[in-house]
Amino acid sequence: MSVHAWFSNDDVDVDPGSSITTALSIKNLADSTKSYTIIPSGLHAGWLRVDKGNLTLFAGSLEVIDVVITPPRLPTTTAGPTVVGVRVVPTSDPDDASIAETTLAIGSFDDRRVTALQTVMRARRRANYEFMVENHGNSLASCRLRLVDASRRIDGEFDPPAVGVTPGGASLVRFKARARRGLFRRDTRTLDFEVEAEQPDHDPSSTALALVQPPTIPRAAIGRLAGVALLITAAAVAWFGVVRPEIRNAAAERVDGRLEQFETVVEQLANANDSVVPTLPNDDDTGAAGSGPSATPDEGEPDFVRLVLTPTTANTADTVFTVDDGRLFDVTDVRLENANNDTGRATLSVNGDEVFSWSLANVRGSVFEPRITPIRLEPGDNLTFSVRCETVGSPGIGTCVNAVNIGGRVIEIDGA
Repeated sequence: MSVHAWFSNDDVDVDPGSSITTALSIKNLADSTKSYTIIPSGLHAGWLRVDKGNLTLFAGSLEVIDVVITPPRLPTTTAGPTVVGVRVVPTSDPDDASIAETTLAIGSFDDRRVTALQTVMRARRRANYEFMVENHGNSLASCRLRLVDASRRIDGEFDPPAVGVTPGGASLVRFKARARRGLFRRDTRTLDFEVEAEQPDHDPSSTALALVQPPTIPRAAIGRLAGVALLITAAAVAWFGVVRPEIRNAAAERVDGRLEQFETVVEQLANANDSVVPTLPNDDDTGAAGSGPSATPDEGEPDFVRLVLTPTTANTADTVFTVDDGRLFDVTDVRLENANNDTGRATLSVNGDEVFSWSLANVRGSVFEPRITPIRLEPGDNLTFSVRCETVGSPGIGTCVNAVNIGGRVIEIDGA
């Protein structure tokens, strides 16, 4: 062997995502000048960057170069000892190569995420939420789910109450929420709370959720009832104070007039000894018609639509949701998902008109777009989700993976 190479440290500690520089010594054992090519080798060759890729040494000379080692911060970077190495290949005799190796002690890191599939739900008392517990670290996550609600207005159960998630994996958890109090409401009330995944000696991860409770007795209904009561009271006062006395007076005057006519006829019969058939006037009473009932609009039911796209790099994909005949759909909240941190542009359009636009580079994990005023979709209206993929965030998948979760209310149209 004409060349010998070795690292200055046999064991190196390094954390995923950070870099460490170690010295590599190369000595020419031949009796003539040699040129060498230094290249990383092994399963983790991509972690190494050599300061000098080519080197020329005189006979018996020694040179030290720097090798930068950067293990990526990914779930596939397993914690524990891992061997990395470089090959020093003589250009004149490639078979006479020397391999230098060192052992990396890879540290563990945590990256747990709780991603809600429905951030906001609308219900009077109970709602079912779904969320993902994701492990983007390189060690096993054994998490217990916990409700965080400082106001103590939300209670519920987790299914399952605890999960174990392997590195790079995810687990679906359901939360059955129920409101504790507030049976009678005049206004819409929003209950904000969080669900948290915790593990001893690890930082917890959480996500924010909200339960929107519609009013049980709307202010408009109270106003209408007060107006009706006022009209009834005014009608009663008018009846007993004005109309009824006038009717009684008119009836009394009519009776008195008939009695006078009768007395006149009797007096004529007595004086003339002939019969007179009095003609008494006939009176017809008129009535008033009532008003018909008013219609009460139907109340919508909560609904959820999820649209997923997987375009390849430098391509655009879209998908369309169409409202069924006989229904209205009120869009109340929108949540965009970018779990792999892809880059590009995503849009949400209604009948070709763009209503939301996102730059995927600014969305890490997910982003929620609350709407105070719902977007009304008529039967046959189209809701289009489009994604332009510029860079794939996870090379192992090969495509961008983006989704939009749309929450709202479905209203059945009368007569449909």
